[in-house]
Amino acid sequence: MRLAFAISLPAFVLCGTVLAADPSFAAPPSFDCAKADTSATQLVCKDDQLAALDREVTRLFTLARDGAHLAADQRKQLLAVQRGWIKGRDDCWKAGDLRACVVESYVTRIHQLRQGYADARSQDKAGISKGPFAAKCEGLDALLTLAFVDIKPAAAYVGWLDQAVVVNQVPAASGARYQGENYAGKFEFWQHGKEMTFTMPGGKPMICAPEETG
Repeated sequence: MRLAFAISLPAFVLCGTVLAADPSFAAPPSFDCAKADTSATQLVCKDDQLAALDREVTRLFTLARDGAHLAADQRKQLLAVQRGWIKGRDDCWKAGDLRACVVESYVTRIHQLRQGYADARSQDKAGISKGPFAAKCEGLDALLTLAFVDIKPAAAYVGWLDQAVVVNQVPAASGARYQGENYAGKFEFWQHGKEMTFTMPGGKPMICAPEETG
């Protein structure tokens, strides 16, 4: 099944500002912190931004699980994948940077839920994520798949072919500039004015434009 992507990027990406109300960053995560028994969940309970990510994943998961478009076998698969994702998040204690691993885990799961389940995208005004969006970059033989999460700093998922990187917003003279890295090296996604660029490790900035697919 092919998915429909919006033709334009969300406003908070275009202007590089944070739109979420401050109270959304002062609430606990979706789980009971008194029962947090892993390094990852304990960190989430101490970090407002991670708690916001946790609530967003739970919101999207619940919309997908309870949505009218999900067959019984698909719901069963969704539950199994969610359990596997929780285990993977909790395994972030093995990573060199626990917090970065947890952020990456949450942002990636947000993208997966938004891309895979239409019902997860049905109440966006209640959440802090947007996407998926698509962009075509000169010199890249694949569309970028993008999802944006409105935390502080803002985070984005950038995927292409079988690769992906989670990037975080960094200061910029103009526009919204995101940087991050994976096993291949450092990446940058930058939207300034009507232009977007994507830079891969060791490469030059590639000019990108929004793309609509159906």
